[in-house]
Amino acid sequence: MDLREKIGIHLDQIKQLKGVENAVLTQRDGNPIQSAGVWFSKDEIFNVSSATSAIFNVGIHLHPNDLKYILIEGKKAKILIAPLNSPIHYSLNRILQQQGILDNKHEFFIAITAQPNTNLGGIFLQTSECLKKIKTTLITSGESFKPPLVQFDEQRIQSIIKGFNVKENENFNFKVSSFSLNLSENISMELRKVLSNFSIAIPDLKYAYITIEGGFIASKILKNTNDKEKNLDNISAMSYSLFQTANRCAWLLKKMNAESILLDCENSFQFIHGLGKAIFSTEMGKSRQKLGLIRLIIPQFSNKIHSLIKRASEIQDQRPFDIKTMLGELIIKG
Repeated sequence: MDLREKIGIHLDQIKQLKGVENAVLTQRDGNPIQSAGVWFSKDEIFNVSSATSAIFNVGIHLHPNDLKYILIEGKKAKILIAPLNSPIHYSLNRILQQQGILDNKHEFFIAITAQPNTNLGGIFLQTSECLKKIKTTLITSGESFKPPLVQFDEQRIQSIIKGFNVKENENFNFKVSSFSLNLSENISMELRKVLSNFSIAIPDLKYAYITIEGGFIASKILKNTNDKEKNLDNISAMSYSLFQTANRCAWLLKKMNAESILLDCENSFQFIHGLGKAIFSTEMGKSRQKLGLIRLIIPQFSNKIHSLIKRASEIQDQRPFDIKTMLGELIIKG
């Protein structure tokens, strides 16, 4: 039996679980290995694989040593992205050592689309054995999958390039909105107050921050963490990028917007909540509070933050400024 057929059998078992719509095994570079479920076309599988690969790579960059899974939630579906590095057991470790690929634990991941009311705890319990078999099949095969070499003619290339153009018109606007660059002092103080109250509600909090358009931090709080503020700027930018990519993936799969993302790690949780023109992200330890309670607490604060961001957007002077005009008014004196 062909290797992909063997993997397909295990993916079909996952697809049979109640609430599961699609399952696709993907290589880290975005090359889909095998899939199960209802897909409209081969192009759609490649698009979803590339989007989930981007999300997965940012996730393991944020949490390189202990990422368990990434959960994207929206009104129409839940999207689960999990690396095949769990569960690791002794026999597989021996095979990995013999093949010299012990450190190659993030090479493959699985993306599962499920209905919004699906109990993911049950899916984890039922899919753990299938994922272990898929991993064993991949390791014992010794195969490495290379992206297909595809050649396109000029017409096909132009068609692909045109596909990236999602604007309805070609009118270029060289002006920049000032919203991303300024928040009133009053709103900034209120944002800090919300984050301070949030740190009291979450005893094991490491950090929390609000990032606006462009990846700029509007407000932040650091508590039980060794991360310096410079590192938080990097984390914030990557988290904002991850959320934007998750939005694209959610739209490709279900024509919906992503509302929240959970990155579950061995010793911590990271949550990212969409707030319109901003995101609210936080990381906390697992030792002092249960996931269910945290998921009830966070929306209370994210809703307050969302209302403040919305208010800032409404009161901000929305007239765009022209950079060329602004620079032209500068007078350089010798």
